[in-house]
This record gives sequence, C-alpha cells and structure tokens, in this order.
Amino acid sequence: MLGLATLLALAVVVFDYSGIGREPVQGLSGTVRIGGKPMARGMVRFISIDGDSPWAYGGYVSNGRYEVPEAEGLGPAKYVVEFSSIRSDEVDRLRSSRYRGEEKPEPKEEIPAQYNLRSEVRLDLSSGTVLEADFDLD
Repeated sequence: MLGLATLLALAVVVFDYSGIGREPVQGLSGTVRIGGKPMARGMVRFISIDGDSPWAYGGYVSNGRYEVPEAEGLGPAKYVVEFSSIRSDEVDRLRSSRYRGEEKPEPKEEIPAQYNLRSEVRLDLSSGTVLEADFDLD
C-alpha cells in the first residue's frame, strides 16, 4: 500500500506536467479558510472533471491565500478542488531523508477527507471569466 507521502509526490508530478502543450487561459486567486480561520499553509489542487478538458494544477496556500498565475493558468472547465496541509516541499524533504537512510514519520494530513483526496468541493470555470474563488471549509 502506498503511503500518503508517496501519493502526494505522485500527485505533484501529475499536476506539474499535465498542462504541457496547452495554452493557459486564466489565472485564479482567492482565500482558503478552515473552521473560520485562514489556512496557514498547504496546497490546493484543481483537477478537471470535464473529459474533453484535461486540466490540472496545484499551488501553495500561505496565510490563507493561494494564486494560480496566468502563465500557469487553468482552462475553462469544471474542477474538483482538493486541499492538503502537506506541501510538496515537505514530501521532497521526507524522500531525501529516507534516501539518506533516516527514518522520519510521514507528515500528518490535517485536512478532512471530504476536502482532500475525496473532495466534494467543485468549481465551475467553464465561462472563462472567474478570476477569484474563495473557499470556506467547515
């Protein structure tokens, strides 16, 4: 069974390379709040659920804000949005330490599953006009 860190590392690779050969259409920014408080740090992932528009992007959340730059933008599509308290740089550090033979515990995911790998959050960018989206997670 794959560990959480392995799954997140694989997700980052998929998100980093899924837009190759496509022209980005728009940037996106906004806020992420959990339980009424800004999400201190983590990641947000946008995964297209439109079969004809295979877009995906992952970006960092810091002090409750995220940004998808226009140069790395999202195409017009409907997306499932996933949130994680574990950043890809933490996964990289874990892999490096394990490569050196150091045994370190996997980072603990603090975001509930309904906002993470089994996210129920959806975002419709099919109009191509949405430039800001805020997320309030209970």
